[in-house]
Amino acid sequence: MSKSQKTIVIERIFDLLFDPATGTLSKSIITARDLEDAKRYCNEFLGATIKLDSNPFNFMKDIVRGKAAAKIWPDRIRQLGFVGEQRTGDGNVFAFVPVVAGVSESFDVDFRPTDDTPHYQVQSLSLPLASKALGRTDESWLLQVAVNLRIIESHFAIGENRQIDALELNHLQMDIKLRKVQIDALYLAKCTPSVEDPSGSVLITVEAKQGNQRILTEQIARQVRAGFESTSNNLIVPTAIAAIRGKGMYVVEFKAVHRDNIATFETPVFHREAMFILQPSVQGI
Repeated sequence: MSKSQKTIVIERIFDLLFDPATGTLSKSIITARDLEDAKRYCNEFLGATIKLDSNPFNFMKDIVRGKAAAKIWPDRIRQLGFVGEQRTGDGNVFAFVPVVAGVSESFDVDFRPTDDTPHYQVQSLSLPLASKALGRTDESWLLQVAVNLRIIESHFAIGENRQIDALELNHLQMDIKLRKVQIDALYLAKCTPSVEDPSGSVLITVEAKQGNQRILTEQIARQVRAGFESTSNNLIVPTAIAAIRGKGMYVVEFKAVHRDNIATFETPVFHREAMFILQPSVQGI
């Protein structure tokens, strides 16, 4: 489906729900059935040529993950005060959410290393040549390299403005598939006990992305909620890691979230970042 056709489908769904007199929507959550009905209408009456046998749950995923997300979303709907967020589970595909003044919409947020990002060199000689020869441009290879080279451990051990005082950091698991979200990697930090978390046990979630994909804050927010639902930990530090082709790995750390605040938690807040330059470079990253 082309970008212009996706825009037409979104507008069709919105127009069915929007009341111009009140500026409100009759509902905000869009299901797979809503999406398929809109596709059929656009094909029959608007000259669209949209495949009806495609997976409807990939509709919003394909939009939000790409760099052109802001361009695909209809500007007319944005001007009326609504943008979109991916929503999964229970047959849901996406949601219309109100534009909040002074807050960047999720389509515009694109975490990338800059000249101001702290840069650190990391050796890659410890990776076997046989493994390097099989390097791929996918999240599994990115995570395998990150785990073997202790990228997350290095991030929490060095640099300024560290928000947890980690004494030990252990990688627990990769590719954790939960009902509504997947957590690419999970770490457990043992820290100096504090008033905020007397146990000193902090869970660290990791979302992995290739360099041509956006780090999605709404996806990371779902990982935080799922982390609290699946464990007894009271403090979670969400992170994301992205492959920067030919250079290395970019790590974004968000502010820690306490279990007591999950009822009002909506989106992760940026805390700090770091760029880890692999020496020598690794195929696929």
